[in-house]
Amino acid sequence: MNIKRKLISTSLVLGIILTTFFIHSYYIGIEEEWVIGRHEEKNLPFYEINAEFNEESMKITANQRLQYRNNTDKDLSNIYLHLYPNTFRRKDIVPFEKKEINLVYPNGFSAGWIDLLSVKENGRKADFKVMGEKDNLLRITLKEPLRVGKVVDILIDFDVKIPNVNSRLGYGEDTVNISNWYPILSVYDERGWNLDPYYSIGDPFYSDIAIYDVTITIPLEFKMATTGDIIETINKKEHNTYKIRGEYVRDFALILSKGFEVHQGIVDGINVNSFTLGEEKKIEALQYGIDSIKIFNSLFGKYPYKQVSIVACDFFLGGMEYPNLVMISKDLYEMKEDFPLEYVIAHEIAHQWWYGIVGNNEVREPWLDEALTEYSTLMYFEEKYGEHIKEQIFEKMIKAQYENFIEIEPDRGEGILRSLREFESNLEYSSIVYSKGAMFIEEIRNEIGDKAFIEGLREYFETYQFKNATTSDFFTIMQSNTKKDIKPLFNEWLNITFE
Repeated sequence: MNIKRKLISTSLVLGIILTTFFIHSYYIGIEEEWVIGRHEEKNLPFYEINAEFNEESMKITANQRLQYRNNTDKDLSNIYLHLYPNTFRRKDIVPFEKKEINLVYPNGFSAGWIDLLSVKENGRKADFKVMGEKDNLLRITLKEPLRVGKVVDILIDFDVKIPNVNSRLGYGEDTVNISNWYPILSVYDERGWNLDPYYSIGDPFYSDIAIYDVTITIPLEFKMATTGDIIETINKKEHNTYKIRGEYVRDFALILSKGFEVHQGIVDGINVNSFTLGEEKKIEALQYGIDSIKIFNSLFGKYPYKQVSIVACDFFLGGMEYPNLVMISKDLYEMKEDFPLEYVIAHEIAHQWWYGIVGNNEVREPWLDEALTEYSTLMYFEEKYGEHIKEQIFEKMIKAQYENFIEIEPDRGEGILRSLREFESNLEYSSIVYSKGAMFIEEIRNEIGDKAFIEGLREYFETYQFKNATTSDFFTIMQSNTKKDIKPLFNEWLNITFE
């Protein structure tokens, strides 16, 4: 996921009983290169953000420098950035279905927003406009076209009001969730600028890999989970200031709490941090994270960062993925059964591979990361507990949800490849993208065999890490790993035509 709003029930052996729950839902010089492992990238977008969190007002005051090089094939007259916090400004535009409102706003509606105090282009006052259906786009009209290969510096001073809502951006009883909070560059691809709004269905995000240098000051009482690596901590009388570096990540999120306990482990040289809010399942959560990293490293290719954090938080359903950090609803820790927590942690950790490292357009092709992630979660249980457990989950949870949905909505069960705007509800979205999507991945595996399937996934990961991939890219890689013609399979399940 995202907020995994998927109703699942399943019966498993080994103590996994019938359960019903919702889931899923430094400065960089212009010519400098950053290296992660064997992969070199150059001229990535660079964000330098200085921010301070005020608990009393629940506001973030920040300034941001974005250095952007025009790596497209045409001169650009405008630059676009998303202003996601404005989607929380009014009750009629918040990114939730009506039936979810009371769940996400337990204390009644609370507004949130982003105010732009100053916007500059190369040190001069910029010509800009806040636009879009929900005021969640910033258009900067450049003083002169940005030529191919040239760089522009965008300086933005802004405030963010954090709403009282159990969501990606919001605060609850225990945590302050700070995600999708700063002006983030829109993606320019073969379609041009992607200016999609913050939909109430799925994960309506699409971003490029970038470099982040973030400095944030928070009250002394708070502990923090974050994207990236903390490289310096400055202790003051009432505050801590953290300098954080995020290399080759496509977003930047933080979660704060006065109640965090931090538990740590290491697997394959990677630091695994578990932030919990109570005694329940604090050891189990860390172990699920360690097991997930180890299994996915073995299956797909090694996680290329130094750390990952599993964070219990005020989140109204299931979990949500961000680079180096996964949000897990604190309610899952309090459940009697272990399975829901383990499933959601494994799912969100799998997203580090499919979304975090290998990106895709989650608005136009949401199936690509979600179906792979859902099936990767099945593979986790297969590797850890055996094929019979994987098959039980597949039959009683994945397949059952899709079949139940089709009984209710027989005309809505066709192709998996749809944009978010084509889904009428989160139930439809999860049934098609997650469940039918995982069924499709299972069909690919059955058709080409385990060896070709695993080799295909590893090649897909190796080829498209730190990039954005498409359905066509995925098909090409999988087809190259088998002599069988799998075009008919893709055409049937995706409801498209590969020539």
